[in-house]
Amino acid sequence: MNRWTAHYSLVLAAAGMLLTTASFAQIKVITVDTNLADIARQIGGARVAVESLTRGNDDPHHIDPRPSMVVKLARADVFVRMGMDLDMWADAVLERCGNRKVQRGGKGYADCSGGIKPLEVPKGQLDPSLGDIHAFGNPHYLLDPANGVIAAAAIAGALIRVDPANRAEYESRLAGFRQQIATALKRWRERLRPLQGANVVLYHRTWVYFTQRFGLREYDAIEPKPGVPPSPGHLQTLIARMKKDGVRIVLFETFRDRRYADRIGRETGARLVVAPIAVEAEPDVTSYIGLFDRIVGRLLGS
Repeated sequence: MNRWTAHYSLVLAAAGMLLTTASFAQIKVITVDTNLADIARQIGGARVAVESLTRGNDDPHHIDPRPSMVVKLARADVFVRMGMDLDMWADAVLERCGNRKVQRGGKGYADCSGGIKPLEVPKGQLDPSLGDIHAFGNPHYLLDPANGVIAAAAIAGALIRVDPANRAEYESRLAGFRQQIATALKRWRERLRPLQGANVVLYHRTWVYFTQRFGLREYDAIEPKPGVPPSPGHLQTLIARMKKDGVRIVLFETFRDRRYADRIGRETGARLVVAPIAVEAEPDVTSYIGLFDRIVGRLLGS
């Protein structure tokens, strides 16, 4: 083959790739956070264009709806949410977007909490004095990687409903994602073996699914009640107890105010572990699996 023939063949191959790419319109997927956005990309592959309504380092409890969110949902084919009261702010966006496809009950609506076994479901009458209590249980379920597979299945279901012709592809990619998580779980469990049973002080009860999955013990929280800042008395009592019981780890999210944790670290000698809870919370955390690699590494001090 001479160089002109070779060049011509390359041109034809490139043109074929462009035609293949352009032969289908990408499904527009809008998610409430960056974890769900990455999972949607894993399941949808080249057939989806995915965008998150929030950033990786946002506090999920304090999101303000914006007009730009309404515009994005108005153009979406699929809307993916966490549910369990964590993203109630998205309801206002849904009401205004005028897109029936992504409303509750629509083909493109996916609430990923549907198959989750919730932790910390409150009992009895809910009262504002209890703090930021979620009626359906603790909503931070994606910090158990196994629940990421449940979320992926919900996303695959929505993609199949809006694009049934490519069902086999979505199911195949879901199976691949499930296997990736299963393999990674074995690796993470092995790496965290030295911390099995270790007491950990949390800032907020964000990490309960993670600690249960990997065998860490939740000793206490810096917040006396969910969403309630600690009083000086609460901090002093917590510090005294940590000293008595030899608690050596404080785990909190990247977006938290450090002042309370810094004081605890100074007075107890505990190691402060600052970790992301979402993809893109740190520039090089670019995937859901990479998120757990980072969390595990931080807990191990690496």
